[in-house]
Amino acid sequence: MLEQFRVSDFLEWHEAKSLVINKDFQRGSVWKPAAKIMLIDTILRDLPIPKIYMRSFIDRETKKSKREVVDGQQRLRAIIDFANDKIVLSSRAKEFAGKKFSTLDDDEKDKFLQYAISVDQLVNADNQKILEIFARLNSYNVKLNDAELRHAEFQGEFKWSAHDTSNALYDFWEGNGIFSPSTMVRMAHTSLVAEMYGVILDGIQDGGQPKIRALYKKYDSSKKFDRQAVEGQFQRAIDWIEDNIVEDLEGTPLLRPAHFLMLFAAVTHCLDGVPQGALSGEEFEEDAEIGDIDSIRSHLEELAATIELDEEPDDLADFWGASKSSLQRIASRRIRFPHFVEALSAE
Repeated sequence: MLEQFRVSDFLEWHEAKSLVINKDFQRGSVWKPAAKIMLIDTILRDLPIPKIYMRSFIDRETKKSKREVVDGQQRLRAIIDFANDKIVLSSRAKEFAGKKFSTLDDDEKDKFLQYAISVDQLVNADNQKILEIFARLNSYNVKLNDAELRHAEFQGEFKWSAHDTSNALYDFWEGNGIFSPSTMVRMAHTSLVAEMYGVILDGIQDGGQPKIRALYKKYDSSKKFDRQAVEGQFQRAIDWIEDNIVEDLEGTPLLRPAHFLMLFAAVTHCLDGVPQGALSGEEFEEDAEIGDIDSIRSHLEELAATIELDEEPDDLADFWGASKSSLQRIASRRIRFPHFVEALSAE
């Protein structure tokens, strides 16, 4: 039975000791502070959170109704802790940073207390039925992919910057055919932005999901990740691409994510420079600069046409071969990246 209750209802039940949080049904690890803050920020912005499963029953000794939370315990613990001033919001909550419940203004307090939470009530359900419900939920749910797992695991500025930046470019990704809405729902665009950040920070490296996860882990600490600097360098490259060449690349393979990553890397290198990374000295032109725009467009058109050839060409054979192999591997990238740099620095 699906119902809605306000945050104030849960706080009232907790105060009256009629709300039971059953640790026997606890799933997953205890939330980190950043996850709790994100939940409170979501509520204060009146955005939806997942529904809670709660078992309702009559306590035979007290003859009173009780509500037992079987799924959604971490959410309710965070809500209760915030209401009791045990959570102070961080910079992740932007304009709410530094606030706890008692220091919110009256409108913010009302919004928090009146926030409606969807609850699936399991009336008099026994433990066997609860386990059956969980089993069925897990069988219906789509398994989390690598990007979604990283988003759940990491809470540092690298994760949030990649998330915020990739979502802010939604129209750019969709409008240029780089990602469809369905792939963005599964966070493919966020994975690409994370790899773009990796280029800015570490240069051209081997790719693949384990390598992306290693980036998240390496830069999860804010001390290692200068968000403002990385976002500035990222945006300069995207702006240059959008202002100068993206229209000319419409419908070409250069706007497929794997090729677009190397194009972005070359543009970033010509504008601001990137670390040498895993490239040899012969593969890395340290002082590359943006050249004549008409020449650039012509050379990029040639690269795009080469990728689509079915047979090995006389010219650009190494680029063609690298474009037919595993595009995320360093063996392919160390060939393709210099060709993009050469195309961009052409006179």
